[in-house]
Amino acid sequence: MTAPVTFILGMHNSGTSLLARLAALLGLELGPEVLTRDSFEAKPAYDYWEHAGIVALQDEALHRLGRHWSTPQSHLPIPPEAWSLPEIARIAEALDTILDRELAAARSSNRPWGFKDPRTVRLLPLWRQVLARRGLSARYLISLRDPAIVTASFADKGRVAPADAEALWRRSYLEALAGSAGAQRLVVDYDAWLDQPETQAAALAGFLGQPQAADAALAAVRAAIDPALRRTHAAPLRLAPFTVATAECLRAMIGGREPAARIAALLDRAAAVA
Repeated sequence: MTAPVTFILGMHNSGTSLLARLAALLGLELGPEVLTRDSFEAKPAYDYWEHAGIVALQDEALHRLGRHWSTPQSHLPIPPEAWSLPEIARIAEALDTILDRELAAARSSNRPWGFKDPRTVRLLPLWRQVLARRGLSARYLISLRDPAIVTASFADKGRVAPADAEALWRRSYLEALAGSAGAQRLVVDYDAWLDQPETQAAALAGFLGQPQAADAALAAVRAAIDPALRRTHAAPLRLAPFTVATAECLRAMIGGREPAARIAALLDRAAAVA
């Protein structure tokens, strides 16, 4: 039986690169097209540990849907009928081809396959179509970081308005929660790599079926994080109450907890204001 495809989700600047690197150390196959430090200079628009082919296709899809992260419309809902547009169907076929290739390579190494790209969270309905055609299942790693820090960082890095960055943060995590409902998922806290690394390394290793490798993940975390940069203070942003409520719900899920009533209430609220 084919292992579930592992999706590493999260807003830009939320620690997904670190999470992908640690998942790879714990046995997740990211494939030969993943961008590492050695390949990064050739692809400056991408981030570390992203699959070059998938990023390019997903970037195109978001442009065609009018929801690219660089636009004020980035956080708006995507109409259900958009997933059947011919240009989106063509992108889905290209993702099919990549998936076939990557899964074949992963089977030869006897490792599960997955990928990281912050763009994915807005395209989960498309991925559900791709997986359903093959009878594949998915599991989800969701990287969480303080939304005030992420909003300020992304607004500066992406040169977008802070309000748009915050709205995209909120939309990203609400869609991550909705899209991963009923599947295996683990919320991973970026700050916990600094404050509770042993607990979080054990949770990640257990989720990936490698509990004996928790010490290796812990060593990698300590090597990757500069102690002099342990804490980034949040910018003095006043977040919307809905953003705060979304972050609080996700924090309640860290480590594998599933507060079902709280999640349902949050998603009901999201549906009412969409």
